[in-house]
Amino acid sequence: MRLETTRLIIRSFESRDAQPWLAMVNDPEVTRYLPPSPEATMETFSASLERRRQSERQRGYAVWAIDAKDGGACVGQCGLIPAEGKGPEIEIVWHFNKAAWNKGYGTEAAIAVLDQAFEELGLDRVVAFVMPANIGSCRVAEKAGMRFTGTTTVYGLENIRKYVAERDWWSAPSPG
Repeated sequence: MRLETTRLIIRSFESRDAQPWLAMVNDPEVTRYLPPSPEATMETFSASLERRRQSERQRGYAVWAIDAKDGGACVGQCGLIPAEGKGPEIEIVWHFNKAAWNKGYGTEAAIAVLDQAFEELGLDRVVAFVMPANIGSCRVAEKAGMRFTGTTTVYGLENIRKYVAERDWWSAPSPG
């Protein structure tokens, strides 16, 4: 899979992404707004890579690597997963290394992935779950055209903000 935006390349993960991915998912500043999990290892990456490849084959979507066109290889990840690993809702997720924060990459990637979800994959609805204190991700969801629908309990966490985009009304926001 490969999508291009103005500044990003969104693509399937590859073995060469192990080190940047491990650095990102083991950074406490990146993971402070994610459900708790053990530190990721090379084995974790290999298992994740295989799950993502299988998801792409079976569903047509996964969480994909993000490269910045200005030379930043694997600056983050964005994609689609069954919510809580089982669905039925389909969740969009995005995570970026600290050097890629505050550049608009999250919004740019989320818009491209939502467009892919509705136009190419034929999905009807996509959700995002964001911890209330994660103001940056709340803004990404809103700028990507998702609507806040209230709070929920998900991944064993309470009072998580839920955003929704539906094919019937969502359209890619204008740049700027």
